[in-house]
Amino acid sequence: MIGAHDRPTARRNKAPHDTAAGCRVRADADLLASVSMLTANERIRLETSAASWGARAMLLQGIDERSEARKAGVRAAMTEPDAENDHR
Repeated sequence: MIGAHDRPTARRNKAPHDTAAGCRVRADADLLASVSMLTANERIRLETSAASWGARAMLLQGIDERSEARKAGVRAAMTEPDAENDHR
């Protein structure tokens, strides 16, 4: 019989740009830097960058929340008795 391989573990230490918090820090930094820019083009580029980092933060947070909800559902299904077997 062929044994099943274990699933590789997920990375525990994510890079800051791969977390919602890290993206928010980057967005705040870009927005703060935009205030000190002398030209409109520099301000617009940093404001656009800040908006992009903010959107990425919201996307990553949504992914994290759905992942946690799915994991909680799986844990609950594993610990609670199956409703179909309750008729015994």
